[in-house]
Formats: sequence, structure tokens, C-alpha cells
Amino acid sequence: MMIPIQWFPNKRINIKILTSCALSLTLIVTPAVLAGYAPGDQKPVPPERRSDGGTTRGCSGGDMPLTVLASVNYVGRTISRHPTFAWFVPNDSASKPIKFTIYEWVPGAKPKQVRQMSLQSSPGIMKLSPFSNSEQGLQQEKQYLWQVVINCDPDNPSGDLVSEANIEVIAMPAAVQSKLNTAVNSVEKANIYAEAGLWYNALDEALKLAQASKLGEMGSTLLKDLAVSEAPKTTSQLSPKERDARAKQIETLKQIADSAR
Repeated sequence: MMIPIQWFPNKRINIKILTSCALSLTLIVTPAVLAGYAPGDQKPVPPERRSDGGTTRGCSGGDMPLTVLASVNYVGRTISRHPTFAWFVPNDSASKPIKFTIYEWVPGAKPKQVRQMSLQSSPGIMKLSPFSNSEQGLQQEKQYLWQVVINCDPDNPSGDLVSEANIEVIAMPAAVQSKLNTAVNSVEKANIYAEAGLWYNALDEALKLAQASKLGEMGSTLLKDLAVSEAPKTTSQLSPKERDARAKQIETLKQIADSAR
């Protein structure tokens, strides 16, 4: 509740307080709409590691599919060994068993499972930090696959919804660390990470600003940027099926950015 301004000796003080608050709000709000994800020199996911495009529907056949909030065509980057993962659950796929799994890609061998967790799905944006700070977590310079599976019908495993993405942990860039040293809130941190192409760190900070099950304004902006970055530079090397899958994925990301804001 705003305290009325008294036209007494404290008149000037109250005006200064209100002016200061207005300026503070401007400084807090304005950067939230400026986040721009710049993926930089991305590593394409090798052909042998690509899925067939993943889920294209919800448990009841709805248009909105289960969707990991990350690139599925490139290897996303993080500087955290204990990253946060996020995905979108359509309304018709709520209250279903979820299996979350992380695999380490091992050259010349089968992927090695490093973490698996069972959850219950809830509609909208779900996020998970599968490693505690006391654990080793993921290792630098290694690549991993993370996968979300919703079991729509226990009697029909072939009807499971699947969405997955690749991630790698890199060393903290000196320029990023220098900027983080002066960052004071999640808005500033998200912008720093986004500009450096550190998708998972940027989204994690953005989601701290959002309501539960929502992206928030900054998260929505980042997801739209991700959709743009997923567009192929050329489609000549993609099959018709791959082009169609890429177009659907981009459209889905844009829809989620609008509907889960």
C-alpha cells in the first residue's frame, strides 16, 4: 500500500523515495526483456546420436508435445557440473510417471548411464537439478545425453513420450567470470550467460525469476531466441523428414514461449 505524501517537511523526502523506487524498478525490469541468446560456434549433434525427431504429440494426441527446453540439433553448453534441466509438459500429459535419465557419451562404446530419477509429471514448465552440490556431477569436456520419458500407459510402453538433448560442460571463460563478478541479480547473470552461449546457465537464472510452471518474461525471450538458432543455415543436406521435424520443433518452441510465459 502506498503511503500518501504529506505536504509537510517530509514532502521532499517522500518524493525522493518514490523517484528512487521508480528508477530502481526501471533498472530491474528493463534488462529482463533484453536477454539475447547468442549460441556462437555450436557443435552439431553427430548424425549417429540424433533421434528421429522425438515426440510429436501429448498423451491424448494433443498438438503440443513433450519438449525439452534446449537445442536438439546442437550440443548445448554449461559451465556448471550441477546443471538444471527444464522441459515442457502438455496439459494432457500431466500426472503421469516420468523417467529422467542422463547418459555419458563414451567413444566407441555404448552410452553410460550416470543418473536416473523417477518423477511425476505436472503441466507447464518442469525443472530439475539432479545432482546435489556434494556430488561430483557432470565432468568438464565430456558430452552427455539427457532424456525425459513420460509413460502415458503402463500397458503400452510403445506409446511413451520421449524428448532429449545433448549437453557438455566447459571451463568458465575468463570474460564471463569477469562480468559475473559485478552481477548482482539473476537478470544480469542470465544476460551474461546468454550472450556467452551458455544456454543451460542462462535458462536456469531466467527460471528463478518466473512463477512455478512458467517461463517468465525472460525465459520466454530466451526460448524464442533458441527457436531462431535451431533454424538450419541450409536445408540442402537435410532429408524432407528432417526438414519437417526441424520446422515442427521450431514452431513448438515458439508456441511454448507464448503459452507458458
